[in-house]
Amino acid sequence: MKVSERIGVYLTTFQEKHAQSEARSAVNLLVFQLIYLVLISATIILTAIVNRGERLLFYMLLLGGLFIVIFFSLLLNLLGKYRAASWLTAPCMVIGPWLSILLDPTVLAGDFVPLIYVAMSIQLCSILLRERVTIIIAVLQLSAIIALIAVSPALRAINWPSLVTFIVFTSFIGVLYGFSSKRQMRQIEEQRNQLILDEAKLRALSVRDPLTGLYNRRYMEETFDREIQRAIRKQQPLSVIMADIDGFKTINDTVGHVLGDKTLMTVSAFLMKSIRASDVACRFGGDEFCLILPDCTLEEGIKRANTLRCALEGLGDSSGDGLEQFTLSFGVAAMPEDGMTREALIGAADSALYSSKRAGRNRVNGIRTHS
Repeated sequence: MKVSERIGVYLTTFQEKHAQSEARSAVNLLVFQLIYLVLISATIILTAIVNRGERLLFYMLLLGGLFIVIFFSLLLNLLGKYRAASWLTAPCMVIGPWLSILLDPTVLAGDFVPLIYVAMSIQLCSILLRERVTIIIAVLQLSAIIALIAVSPALRAINWPSLVTFIVFTSFIGVLYGFSSKRQMRQIEEQRNQLILDEAKLRALSVRDPLTGLYNRRYMEETFDREIQRAIRKQQPLSVIMADIDGFKTINDTVGHVLGDKTLMTVSAFLMKSIRASDVACRFGGDEFCLILPDCTLEEGIKRANTLRCALEGLGDSSGDGLEQFTLSFGVAAMPEDGMTREALIGAADSALYSSKRAGRNRVNGIRTHS
């Protein structure tokens, strides 16, 4: 595997540890933390070469402390704790320069270089923190710089207006860029979430019947085959119930297709409410329904079909939708009694269903009969 592919796999695994809304920001923070650690390490080496005595000790302690805190925040980010990592990283970028400004006597003596680092800290805060928090931090830091220049004759002696203008200008550009980048990231995230939602809707439409909300026949066939294989593998029973509404054509002819559709939706809602979580309810076609019942024997399937039949009697009168009373007929088949394939089981259940129809409707038949 190439290095780029390994990095891609690692970043995918890394993002999975974070909430979906924070995954992209966590990756940006991770990159920044790694760069920041490299820069601190390089600064430690440079400081060791340039400085001597107490100033060397001071900056070694300061840079070493920043390295430890950033490294710890990096570990938090790697563990999926993005918010804690970002709120630990941001203060380091503010505190680090100000510790150097306030505790290094050379700053008040006229060394203005540490003041420039304040602009960097504002820019980095704009990447990690919310807009309002970044603006507050920027105003406080710029006010502190002006106050520091006011009390230091050495800093007033330099071209401090140009220095302040440079800090304000670079901070302003960095903040605008950070805000723009975060806004674009939010838009990308919203578009991504919308695509996921649309994909879920399309997936639901591909397996659901649009009128009843039950699974469609294609999904039933795929699921049925999987359940048969699982039942064979685990040596468990499997039942299937075929049912249809008695005299549905007459319902459509007498009360119209609108109430006919309401009848289908009422039956479907009842079936979805009445089955187990492991069962699968499908619209087989027209007014015919199919229920797949894993781990259910033929006798249990017949008993459950009878329970459904009795509960469905009079459902039209109690629905409040103006539906007339209707009934359903049921046919039940099971493995291994009626076959070991989807075609055999559906054929057996369908044959049992039509036996129920011929016997007077509104009944359950679990015995396969041949025409």
